[in-house]
Amino acid sequence: MPGKVIPQPDDLNLELFRAIASTGEMHVQQCAACGAYAHPPRYYCARCFSPRHRMRAVSGAGTVYSHTLSHYTTEPAWKDDVPYATVVVELDEGPRIVGAARHPDPAAIRIGQRVRVVPEPRTDEFSFLTVEFDGVPVPGSAAAVGEEAAGA
Repeated sequence: MPGKVIPQPDDLNLELFRAIASTGEMHVQQCAACGAYAHPPRYYCARCFSPRHRMRAVSGAGTVYSHTLSHYTTEPAWKDDVPYATVVVELDEGPRIVGAARHPDPAAIRIGQRVRVVPEPRTDEFSFLTVEFDGVPVPGSAAAVGEEAAGA
């Protein structure tokens, strides 16, 4: 079975994802004139219309703004991942980011939950954006395996 498709961003998205992949930290575009954050990246600031910008590291912390649970995929490489949740996170810095949830029970995701967007580099020019939930062990992590063993 072929692997998961890795997007090939271009233009401002390429600039954004290169910043993310090169540092391993979440970044968003920030206006160099007024400081407003934006995602997805834009050529002109939505607040002051300046064309000057930079890709700024941010905490990745935020809250679940919206989410959906997918029980079916048409992409064979994702077949073993269903059901999976896609989450819209409103970052503490303001912009909203879409990421894939890393949650042991995707049906338990709730709007308003505290989360962190964590990049998972795939190439020098792209990282998958995953969403980890505060207080919920990431499936497959040492903490999650320890909880599974304690419950057995």
